[in-house]
Amino acid sequence: MICVIYGTTGELIKLAPVLSRLEARGHEYLSVTTAQQVTQISPLLNELGLRKPEIWLANGAGGRDLESNVDVLKWLPRVGRTFLANVRRLRQGLMSQPGRPLVLVHGDTMTTVLGAAAGRALRATVAHIEAGLRSFDWAHPFPEELHRRVASRLALIHYAPGAWAASNVRRGTVVDTGSNTIRDSLEMCPRSHEIRDAALEPPFGIVSLHRFELLNNRRLLAETLRVLAEHARRLPLLFVDHPVTAAAVRRFGLGSSFDDAGFVRLPRVAFFQFVALMKRSHFMVTDSGGSQEESFYLNLPCLVHRKRTERREGLGENVVLSRFDADVMRNFLENPERFRRRTSLPAASPSDVIVADLAARGFL
Repeated sequence: MICVIYGTTGELIKLAPVLSRLEARGHEYLSVTTAQQVTQISPLLNELGLRKPEIWLANGAGGRDLESNVDVLKWLPRVGRTFLANVRRLRQGLMSQPGRPLVLVHGDTMTTVLGAAAGRALRATVAHIEAGLRSFDWAHPFPEELHRRVASRLALIHYAPGAWAASNVRRGTVVDTGSNTIRDSLEMCPRSHEIRDAALEPPFGIVSLHRFELLNNRRLLAETLRVLAEHARRLPLLFVDHPVTAAAVRRFGLGSSFDDAGFVRLPRVAFFQFVALMKRSHFMVTDSGGSQEESFYLNLPCLVHRKRTERREGLGENVVLSRFDADVMRNFLENPERFRRRTSLPAASPSDVIVADLAARGFL
């Protein structure tokens, strides 16, 4: 039996095509969540057509998503206590079906490490999807780089999204899936999904910024908004108001940055809706590694507004890394259409590769 452990929407979106293939083939799996992003888990499961978790190890920060270090410090003990209270149930679940016991984790979150540690405690094989990504800088991004390295030490099977990622893993069994499972997640989005809002008619660009290395730096955030405002006078920008982003704008008194500029402030939207927006947009400005990957597979010009990125998708093609340099931002925004994907995508579905490998190793 396979036990899959996740806690964030990013993990769940990229796990979804693997889980949907397991369900389509009639393979049971045990679904467990740490609920880092508790308010978003259930709606996303419904959107993706996946079932609710059998075990909730926590409830976020009192029923809301984790937003601060204080939230994390309260959430971690709850996850630990609930895990210990459910050890017997988890062991029974892992042994309840034919096939070797496996704990499946994804990515680079706190849940990735907790899930991998739980798998080792349960004496199950741990498999890590999206293994091998590296920035080779402990501080950028932090703590994700640390999470990835710890997960690589705990996992025995590493599903790496490409040859470069595979080359970064030095232990266990490494399987190159050819590309990232987000490619298959994008295929799950309904072709007919539309957004009916006159304010969102093309042409426009999308801005989605939510990382704390930007949001905790007033000077850097103010400069970023100033450069974006310069461009928004020429082409409207849909600015995704992630709760943490809106809070930072208020905290630093930067709300006036949106005055008299072509910004459309848009509340955070569901996955399918966001992908529909990306398909209609002219370019993306983001600090999200997931959005970088989505832009690559959708062939959308993308500025990654970070100091480092652990992902190679699109770099030197449709993706530009700003390194927090305002001049790099301006150069990209002058003519984003210059930046397009040139690499051909592998023929194989990465999710199909993973499921076939799990079956070959006796886990299904």
